[in-house]
Amino acid sequence: MRSPLTPNTQLSYESPSDGSSVGRRLRRAVVVILSLASTLVPLSVGVAHAAPATAQEKGSLPQLDRVSWMALMALEEISNGMTRVDRPPVLSAKYVALRTQVAALVAKRLSISVSGLEEAWARADAEHQIAVLAAVSQLGVPYRRFAMQPGVALDCSGLTTFAWGEAGFSLQRNSTQQMRSAEPRNILTAQAGDLVRYPGHIMMWLGSGLGVIHSPEPGRSVELKVLGSYSLSRSTFGDPSE
Repeated sequence: MRSPLTPNTQLSYESPSDGSSVGRRLRRAVVVILSLASTLVPLSVGVAHAAPATAQEKGSLPQLDRVSWMALMALEEISNGMTRVDRPPVLSAKYVALRTQVAALVAKRLSISVSGLEEAWARADAEHQIAVLAAVSQLGVPYRRFAMQPGVALDCSGLTTFAWGEAGFSLQRNSTQQMRSAEPRNILTAQAGDLVRYPGHIMMWLGSGLGVIHSPEPGRSVELKVLGSYSLSRSTFGDPSE
């Protein structure tokens, strides 16, 4: 079992070269997304379920959610710790502060426990932290069927494929296959970033309460959501890193 990621704790990759590879992948993704973001207008922090794409002309670039800026900054900081090939990287205090800020903003937007979400993200292993931050970095990106263009358009499995790809895992581009390939979990054993599948739809658990992040349907965008009891009863959890 991987150890939880804490300040000055070595990241749990199989080898230093693996960490370096993930770091390069993260830096490339951050550069691409930030280059797109430089042309976008940041959104003010608003309520969950906001769909900025609905107010845009067809074919235009999405507005960038302010929380996604913070997530991108955290991803950039953690990628800076994955450049050493002679030893595993360590977690910086700056990254911990950024991760904590993102968790707090997400929790407040969903009206769930701030301390609970901060602790859940701190307990998660490196891969899960990267995956959930990568997903949060896409808040406000419009849904488009069969799309996996970070910063431009994503469908539900496109979001999960992108997020877990940033953590170094290759997921199949189908929600059913993604869940079949994942190690079964439940709400008591899952980590932040684990998959949550509702029939015909795939999401990512945020790690506390019933909060998830997903790309829902045409006309809407990547958003945060609190699952209802009925949706939870029909949902399954899975860890794609196992």
